[in-house]
Amino acid sequence: MTKKISIIFCLVILLGSCTKDFQKINIDPNKPSNVPIDYLLGESELMVAGSNDAGAKSWRANIANSACIIQQLASTDAGFYGGNFYTSASNTFTAYFDGAYPNAVKSLVNVINLAKADARNVNMLSMARILKVMDFTKITDLYGDVPYSEAGRAFLDNNFTPKYDAQKDIYLDMLKELDESATALNATAYVPTKADYIYAGDVNKWKRAAYTLMLRLALRLQKVDEPTAKLWAAKAIAGGLITSNDETIAVKYDATGAQLNSNPNSWIFNPSGQNVANVNGALWSKTLIDMMVSRQDPRINIISGIKNGDTTIVKQLGLPNATDANGLSKLPVTTLDNYSRPSVPMIALANSWVYMSYAEAKLLLAEAIERGYVTGSGLAIDAFKDGQLNALKQVSIYGLTPTAPRMANYAAKNPYPAAGTLDDKMKAIHTEIYLLHAATFNHIEAWANWRRTGYPVLTNLTPTGNETNGTIPRRLKYPTSEYGVNPNIKDAISRQGADLFTTRVWWDK
Repeated sequence: MTKKISIIFCLVILLGSCTKDFQKINIDPNKPSNVPIDYLLGESELMVAGSNDAGAKSWRANIANSACIIQQLASTDAGFYGGNFYTSASNTFTAYFDGAYPNAVKSLVNVINLAKADARNVNMLSMARILKVMDFTKITDLYGDVPYSEAGRAFLDNNFTPKYDAQKDIYLDMLKELDESATALNATAYVPTKADYIYAGDVNKWKRAAYTLMLRLALRLQKVDEPTAKLWAAKAIAGGLITSNDETIAVKYDATGAQLNSNPNSWIFNPSGQNVANVNGALWSKTLIDMMVSRQDPRINIISGIKNGDTTIVKQLGLPNATDANGLSKLPVTTLDNYSRPSVPMIALANSWVYMSYAEAKLLLAEAIERGYVTGSGLAIDAFKDGQLNALKQVSIYGLTPTAPRMANYAAKNPYPAAGTLDDKMKAIHTEIYLLHAATFNHIEAWANWRRTGYPVLTNLTPTGNETNGTIPRRLKYPTSEYGVNPNIKDAISRQGADLFTTRVWWDK
């Protein structure tokens, strides 16, 4: 596995002597003053995953907020896990916004700017544009209207107060970016094989990834603008989706011990990182564990274990969301060590960081077929079965795979309701997606998909001190610091609504 590289910018030392060969003599060929664009691309991929931010994206945004809001993880720590209590605890809701702009966004804007200057870098340009869409999808899904078209460009044009773009405009531009990037990818041009930790420079896989991401974004518009959703979903499917679990859109790691070389979600739970699993910081929720048990889900003893490492199914116990220390004392089991948390195999530092899986692509294809967005792409039931099976197999990234008999039993227990209503079919499809996202630490996407579809049906909670009047949050609030540094935030609030957890983003109206 390619080692991840920490980029160190070198200073050129000016000597006082003066000769006709001054420039040649004083340039060290082993210490370039300009970092090769390949390395900037690779570093950007790691930044999108959050490998460099000490848990801003993974711990605070993905786990402390999204995972708890969507009732996949839970915690008794009301001072940090705000999503579990619908509060602003420790301001963890600001983390993705605060972490993305000075890191991944700025880095990708730089790569795009540099790549545009040389036609030979067409593939790195396309990859960077796709990566930028990947990060901005999460930013806008979490917050709604955000700086987009002018973001990350202060080092180029000195604009330190970028405008807040409307989410509608952001989504339409991201769809365009994916389309243009996929079209521009060129297998005969230079590819950065060593600096690409997703597909090792495989242009054809990147092309299919772009169309797969396009399908996800297209369906996000289903509730607010169905004609546009149908148009882009058809384009995505015609372009060609990823074809197997091996093509799952994921950053690969080698886990040398440093945070930069480790899956950021694993690093949060692993004893070599923040050790959240062993200190009972974040545990699997009762909603998730009960659902997996009732469905006889064969992944349960692969992704879940109690503190002593026991993965025996009958011992798995989920913590009810909104339970604080006082509430824990009133439960039948009062010792957190006996509640389930991500298993040891699931938090290995070398695990791949999954952004979007092949299984999700197939399940979304089933939805597109059922909604009549596409024809000639087979039967929805076949796409569903393929997605369901590969969602189970996706946990093989943890070194374990359910047995064939257990997977067959799961399929028999949870069949596709081919003769049912559209709602019945959406419930089946999106329950599978919910479980898939939990099993891959993809909680931000799980929350976004739930807000669009309403599946699975979740219960509103009334945590002590909650800021939502007991309703599940629909977005995260903007960082308080934005009010003091960017006056354009007022335009976003004027369009979108009050800066509250309960305000719905554009595609969730």
